[in-house]
Amino acid sequence: MEKYIQQLLADIVHATENVSSPFVEKELQLHDWISDEDEDKTAPVRSLEEWTGISKEMLPPAEMLNDEQINQLLDALKKMLDAYNWSFVLQTNVPERIQYAAIRDNFNQEAKIKRWHMGFFELCRLGTEHGKCALGEHCQCAFYAELFSGFIDEELSPEEERARELEIEIKHLKRKHDDDWIKYYPYHLDSNYDDEDGNPYDYGFGDDDEDEDEGDDWWRR
Repeated sequence: MEKYIQQLLADIVHATENVSSPFVEKELQLHDWISDEDEDKTAPVRSLEEWTGISKEMLPPAEMLNDEQINQLLDALKKMLDAYNWSFVLQTNVPERIQYAAIRDNFNQEAKIKRWHMGFFELCRLGTEHGKCALGEHCQCAFYAELFSGFIDEELSPEEERARELEIEIKHLKRKHDDDWIKYYPYHLDSNYDDEDGNPYDYGFGDDDEDEDEGDDWWRR
């Protein structure tokens, strides 16, 4: 099995380094830009298996692999998907074995080939009930449904809107980072950390503005 895993890893690396594109190569101009919504409708679609040369059948079931093999394959697959702009993105902590199984189970999907916006690996098939996908209790759809549950769509003042964003973000951070969530606290959403002029917390970036302006003409010196 180990010999096969190493060959599979080499095949995935080869796919990562040799991404084919249906577009005629040219320097993109600003006027070529289209919105994410429009690109989603017009982007060419290809079978992910045909595009990458990696098929679901090539990926061993998770139960046949040890933890190190899972880690190696998951890392290689994520890098490959990033290279094809069809990224595998999760918003909560999910065990690597379950992540790998989710990629394998859904690998025979259609991918949209985008140039301007990010594309995302489909985590489950259309119509799948929350919690019934390969991620099980780590279902991302169920996570978002729970995240926004209890919030009513209503007209809010800017202050109320900001307070709601803070509440949602904290709820999200606690789910994603567990006990370490406070390290990622969104100070810019918390009015208690605004400066004396009412400006949101700037994480120290504002202090560098004047220095950056002064150094703007470095090339003249």
